Amino acid sequence: MEERLQKILARAGVASRRAAEVAISQGRVSVNGQTVTEPGTKADAERDEIRVDGARLQAPAAPVYLLLNKPKGYVSTRQDPGRRPTVMDLVPPVAGLFPVGRLDITTEGLLLLTNDGAFAERVTHPRYEVPRVYHAKVHKIPDADTLERLRRGVRVEGDLLTVDRVRVLEAEKNAWLELTLHEGKKHEVRRLLEAVGHPVSKLRRVGIGPLSSRGLKPGEFRSLTPSEVKGLIDPKGGHVKTVAPAPARRPHPPRRPPNRPQGDKSASRDHRASRERRPSDHRPSDHRPSDHRSSDKRSSDNRRPAAGDRRPPRGRPPRGRPPRGRT
Repeated sequence: MEERLQKILARAGVASRRAAEVAISQGRVSVNGQTVTEPGTKADAERDEIRVDGARLQAPAAPVYLLLNKPKGYVSTRQDPGRRPTVMDLVPPVAGLFPVGRLDITTEGLLLLTNDGAFAERVTHPRYEVPRVYHAKVHKIPDADTLERLRRGVRVEGDLLTVDRVRVLEAEKNAWLELTLHEGKKHEVRRLLEAVGHPVSKLRRVGIGPLSSRGLKPGEFRSLTPSEVKGLIDPKGGHVKTVAPAPARRPHPPRRPPNRPQGDKSASRDHRASRERRPSDHRPSDHRPSDHRSSDKRSSDNRRPAAGDRRPPRGRPPRGRPPRGRT
């Protein structure tokens, strides 16, 4: 089955997938006698003849996962041009074994070695945020503002360097700090602490994901258990970085009337009754105001005359007198 060439090299333990892409682009890999410089080229590991630096690619061996407590004075590489001691001198010879990441020659602490390129990619890539814990002895004692600067991040030579967590372990004349990071930029811890005015004199890596240096002396190594391997590649050991969705806003609760004394129930009933009657005060009414003048006039017209002044009602002629205009 054809696969991408860098994936074949990583699975064979030649290097991590990213390092295999670099080797391909440099023209160090050939397939069936033809030099390949395109990382996306596909090949069949069982049918094609694949060579790296002239050496034929062997069938991948059983995966090996080692945890080494690297002492000072060893470089984290398979071969050193300066013939300095390497971490490969501290572990048994295994085909395709290589260190996962690097530690400076003066830095001690935990270092993984494997022949599984996919595993190495999964552990080292910042996207999966596998935490790394360091203990650093620094000059003087950083104050709270300096620790907060480390958490916010400091730009050094164009790189934004930051820590996930930091705390002071010991504070006498100088201080021991514990720092947790999930990225693996070059000399990140040393550059970051020097930028805030506290250069590092000693540095140890004491944790990688669920692994710790407890019970492992400098120069000693051990094999990882299946659960430890799973803890490093499983999202619980190093989760994929994602953007969390914005939290939904909660609706505001309805407003409630102010609390009234429990004993004054009649006052509240009167208040509600007055509020219910209040709109009726503004309703238009069909009743028209009476004309007081016309009512007074009607009452004066209908008033009975006195006995000595009997006048006929208005509009009627007196008795015995013919109406006007009639003869």
